[in-house]
Amino acid sequence: MDTLTAQMREHGATWGQIAADYQLRFKLNPLRGFREAHRYTQSKVVQLWNLRWPDDALSERRLGAWEAWPSATGNEPPISGLERLARIYRCRAGDLVHGEDHSRDDDHGGGRPAVQDGPALRPTLTVTDIASFLGGLPASPRGHGTDRVLGVADLREQEFGYLVAALVQWADGMKRRDLLAVIASAAAAAHASPLLAHLDRDALERLTLASRAPSRVDGEVVGHVETILHHAIRQEDILGPQAVLETALAQHGLVRRLLTGVADEGLRRRLMSLLADISRFIGWLLFNSGDFAGAEHYYGQARRAAHEADDDLMSSYVLAQWSYLATWSGDPRLGVEHALGALAWAQRGGSPILIAYANDVGARAYAGVLRRENDKKRAKDRARCRTALSAARAGLDDSTQDDPGRRLTYFFGPAVLALTRALCHLDMREPDSAIACAREAMTSMGTAFPRNLAFGHLYLSRAFAQKREIGQACAELARAAELTSRNRSPRLVEATADARRALSPWSRTDPVVSLDERLRSYGLPAGRSSST
Repeated sequence: MDTLTAQMREHGATWGQIAADYQLRFKLNPLRGFREAHRYTQSKVVQLWNLRWPDDALSERRLGAWEAWPSATGNEPPISGLERLARIYRCRAGDLVHGEDHSRDDDHGGGRPAVQDGPALRPTLTVTDIASFLGGLPASPRGHGTDRVLGVADLREQEFGYLVAALVQWADGMKRRDLLAVIASAAAAAHASPLLAHLDRDALERLTLASRAPSRVDGEVVGHVETILHHAIRQEDILGPQAVLETALAQHGLVRRLLTGVADEGLRRRLMSLLADISRFIGWLLFNSGDFAGAEHYYGQARRAAHEADDDLMSSYVLAQWSYLATWSGDPRLGVEHALGALAWAQRGGSPILIAYANDVGARAYAGVLRRENDKKRAKDRARCRTALSAARAGLDDSTQDDPGRRLTYFFGPAVLALTRALCHLDMREPDSAIACAREAMTSMGTAFPRNLAFGHLYLSRAFAQKREIGQACAELARAAELTSRNRSPRLVEATADARRALSPWSRTDPVVSLDERLRSYGLPAGRSSST
């Protein structure tokens, strides 16, 4: 249910739509359906209630009795209680109870309006709206199978026609906002497509035969799977981890099966490197989903597969991302250890860009250690952090287009390093430098990585908060929240909540109150309600 809620919110579903789905799927009444949709325990609801209305405290027993109604063990909830729960669940009070529907007895009822052609009844969503939305979807990466897909342009045009016809008919009785949410959900789900959706007929047949008889695996089959992985990785950049986790897990199982029938040692090593990359990618997805234990497990699998493949570059890449996880999850010393391992393998593999990336995550780890050290040790860790940043810059300068590590670190460049510099300056309490680095990063980053852009705005918000420029801090956090609503990575949501907590001393000021309203509109953590 955690995953289902996250996926439905990622795809634009309202809390009412999720609750309605849960009522049917799990046979829940409306009150419990809305609570489960939010993934709240009764204890959590009671906590939220009592924070808002401490003079009329709610107990778990009382809430449980309301949820049990109308059974004999339940109590009918009062209207005032429903209205307060509606504020917690962000819905209408009437949504929280089963109400009898007598609208069919209305002489003017019957479903569709009697008059069809009035201007007020014209569809609120136009073909142009839909075309504009679909046109903004990310395209498949060039050179990775897109041009070989049979009839892809004709198929897209046909699907577009069906979508327009269906939605224009449906639009008569729906609000524009609801329709755009439905389109967002459907289009995102379709674009983050299943495992085999981007291969032509020959490739599909070859891959199907290989999966049934792994002894038929050849280099072309492995290339097809690599193409699918590359596509999934780029989709995660745009849509977030929930959209592609199923695809990555399916690939993981497929490659493990293919490995059982491979006799050629060179092909086996290539498959083991691919398995390492898929395992690393699953670890990255789980990291961004907040499942740190699961990420640890898959990073461990990735390291073992990379070592078995004798792939120095993949070993470096896996350890670098593992370092990032360790630092983020609160163990920066382990982050330093993994970063040093990543640096050693990158040097052995002769990849300046992987050397740069290892130093990048190493700088983050040293900054994490810096946050926890006493004043006597801070100078050493600050120096180590600056040294790692300088080495990362030098590695990027030394890297060329034929650098063997570029196929792995397609995302890493001066903009990402500038973001790391911004974070390190924040931890060193140097907000002006952090602001300069974050702005440098965002200027050159473009829109291909909305999560990185969101982190840039978050770093700006934290820097302005350190300078006590609260209005500017709120403006940057609001921009980050808008991007977070598009790429709803739980890790990004957590970072947004941390940035909001940094503004807690100013919670009653007008800029922060307005910010909280924006955050709530995006379904993101905000401060306490102004009514408390």
